[in-house]
Amino acid sequence: MPRPTLFRLRLQELHWDDPYVFSHHYEATARDLGRELNSRAVETSTVPRSTFNRWVSGTWCGTPQRDARLVLERLLGYRCDELFSPAPDGYALQSAKGGSGGHALALVAERWPTSRVFSSMADTADLWELTGRNVFDGTTTAVQVHPATGQGDWISIRPTNGDALRRFLRPARPGLIIGADDHDASGTRLYVIDSATVRSLTATLPDDEMAVKVPRAYELTELTYAIIWSLRQWDAGLLADDHALAEQQAALNTYLTLTRSAASPMARPALTSASVNWMGSNFCARYIRGHLTEGAAPTAFWTREQTGEQASSWLFFRHKVQYVKDMSAPRVFVVPETEVARSGCYERILLFLAVALMERHGVRVAMTAHSELSEVDGFALVPGDRAIVANWARTQSIWDVDTIRQRSYLRSCCDHLKDANDQSVMAGPDAESRLRALADYLRLDWAWLVHHCRELGESGVSGLIQPHCRHLTLAGVDEALRFVGARDPSL
Repeated sequence: MPRPTLFRLRLQELHWDDPYVFSHHYEATARDLGRELNSRAVETSTVPRSTFNRWVSGTWCGTPQRDARLVLERLLGYRCDELFSPAPDGYALQSAKGGSGGHALALVAERWPTSRVFSSMADTADLWELTGRNVFDGTTTAVQVHPATGQGDWISIRPTNGDALRRFLRPARPGLIIGADDHDASGTRLYVIDSATVRSLTATLPDDEMAVKVPRAYELTELTYAIIWSLRQWDAGLLADDHALAEQQAALNTYLTLTRSAASPMARPALTSASVNWMGSNFCARYIRGHLTEGAAPTAFWTREQTGEQASSWLFFRHKVQYVKDMSAPRVFVVPETEVARSGCYERILLFLAVALMERHGVRVAMTAHSELSEVDGFALVPGDRAIVANWARTQSIWDVDTIRQRSYLRSCCDHLKDANDQSVMAGPDAESRLRALADYLRLDWAWLVHHCRELGESGVSGLIQPHCRHLTLAGVDEALRFVGARDPSL
């Protein structure tokens, strides 16, 4: 008997194998996606019952047409060629495992299209795959699911098998424990805690007393998913190249003495995307510092990050967190509406938090939606003296730097800054009013965001997830969370 298709198993996991239930979810996704893509054909896409039956039967050959394919991939989180192929053996076991574990893993994949989960035959470790868009290469992290129950402001995760938990915690690898609370009236709630935290909390406990208390702030929401999704991928990419990055730092000192330089990614083809971005960002920060004469401070910065994936570097790169504290001049972002529309809520939250961290340190931020300014080079401007050009985001090079003193170029920088500030979507006399305006532009619920940032800021991120790479820190994201959490949530 042939293995069932991934499409069929996904529907069984989600309890959507009834054609009426499936149609409800499919058409809702089609409407949202069609409006996002400005496509009437996608927005009105439907699936006749006869077509649904052929898809589910597993006897149908081929893949759906373009509009249906787009909707199915958004709805189910897999490519169509994967959905209508036999399901991987490991995935098929997810349903067989049953209980809260399989259901919890299915919920993760259902809620976030940049997540896929794979159950293993063993009772120790499943895999949570995180995929990126433009910066991240993707990674997997070990995960284990256990039942959870609420106890006031805390959640108690009590493993059904203490020995299995110990075997999960023993290997020297990044991992996460998920607590699944099936008792909430609104549905299953998931809570996440880093395996290193669990290891320290349970080290002296007997197997039958290995309950772990988790703050309610560690619930898996768009906010906590954003942090896990970005930090875990930065961490994995940088750790993969730790030795190579350390060896190349001395060679970079030569480039720092040059007025102009650029480095092609082909010169270091073995590096991960995370490492290339870290190297470019680190070099640009050092170059700007090194090419400022004594007493000459920039009056403004032009920043090229447009997505939460790119901007999350401000929250986690150790050198960038320090850079924000040291360089308090105003800063401009260019984020077109098309980029907002194609970003998930969790990624927009990362961009919001990066801006909040800057505002926390007295950096007044302006953001323009005008896409014609997207290709302006990143720069630090010292009016009447120089523009220090430093690009690493959205470039063909690891870095591209120059120091320009031509008056015509300095005037154009001033003009770009004026246009961006005049057209800023973040109008307001103070940080809170600007952040409120930014939340509105990024389609984020202000009250929800303030509430959850406050909770997570009070608990701290270190229990939720911990970086392992020395180039990363949680100080920036903790500061941003506490700063947003201190705002007034009322509208």
